[in-house]
Amino acid sequence: MSEIAISGLPLDYPRSGTAIYLTNLVRWLPLVAPYMDFRLFVRWSKQPFPGVTVERISSPAAPLSGGSGLAARADKLLWEIGSFPAAAAIRGSDLLHSPTFAAPVISSAPVVVTIHDLIPLAVPGYHRSRQSALYSRLMRATCRRAGVIITVSEHSKRDIVRLLGIPEDQIRVTYEAADERFNAKPEPGEAERLRAAYSLPEKYLLYLGGAERRKNIETLIRAWAAAGAPRREGIKLVVVADFPRPDRLYLDIPKLIEESSLQQDVLVLRIVDEADKPALYRGAVAFCFPSRYEGFGLPILEAMACGTPVLSSDATSLQEVAGGAALLLPPDDVSSWAEAIVQVCSSEAERKRLGEAGPGRAARFSWRQTAAETVTVYRGLLER
Repeated sequence: MSEIAISGLPLDYPRSGTAIYLTNLVRWLPLVAPYMDFRLFVRWSKQPFPGVTVERISSPAAPLSGGSGLAARADKLLWEIGSFPAAAAIRGSDLLHSPTFAAPVISSAPVVVTIHDLIPLAVPGYHRSRQSALYSRLMRATCRRAGVIITVSEHSKRDIVRLLGIPEDQIRVTYEAADERFNAKPEPGEAERLRAAYSLPEKYLLYLGGAERRKNIETLIRAWAAAGAPRREGIKLVVVADFPRPDRLYLDIPKLIEESSLQQDVLVLRIVDEADKPALYRGAVAFCFPSRYEGFGLPILEAMACGTPVLSSDATSLQEVAGGAALLLPPDDVSSWAEAIVQVCSSEAERKRLGEAGPGRAARFSWRQTAAETVTVYRGLLER
């Protein structure tokens, strides 16, 4: 029985997209490949996974990390490229899978790396030039050490080929999915419960999915300011995002809301309970996602699975994920977004069309399929 060692580092950051990917992958792997032995190495996480052996290990920098700053970043990197492969080697694991951008420095076993996106290289201004150069070198070194690179969309695959010069035949695409919690069947009393928990309005548009500049929330705020009719009818915009101090990565969205005189028309929620997300999607008039860059775009798939009409940017991977089940718009065209918002709020037929198209589109993606395709990658490397 082949032993597959998997890095559980993303589980330290449970709200991240990488953690969602890893959680669902590890949940399904033993179900699709019971003939393999899966061992998950973690740093802090205590999350159990049926059918998977979970082993906690630390790194040499752990006593110095203090949870933040340069030492914490060093601890994270040393764990991924050193502690994890060392523990796997002691175990005699047959294959290593790192679901982050850093591959083990040394490994006698074959290595699989998942690269979700190349945002630091592809998004202008994301890093200063020196940081971008360092990240590029790290990514190239990672790709050299990997037998196979997994990524989550054809768009991300093209970026890896274009920006890192990696041959296409070294890359496999395994799509992400909305898990089974996201469905179009509301639970009794969920709307009333959510309104009480989060002071939600009766009717709202929803944005959920991060606060970085690339998420392009400013276009949504400006479009909402221009779309007067829905606001006059009592519809609010609910933005789920935790906005830190403004810098080159984060705009001052609360200030933009104030300057646009939208304080009474926009509700900002710093955080919502993960268990409440499906109901939050289901209760929305529509879900709006104007992002300029995504590796995959899981929020639009979650919203579609819930039967919620989706207005999405047509940038990067989002067209690929949405298919024809969302209203796709140029990310920076404020007038087009304003018109689409008015249309979806005023037209029951349009909401019905998009709401009915979403679940079928979302059903074409499944974590079982992701796990099965990942096992195919493992087997291909093990048989070389």
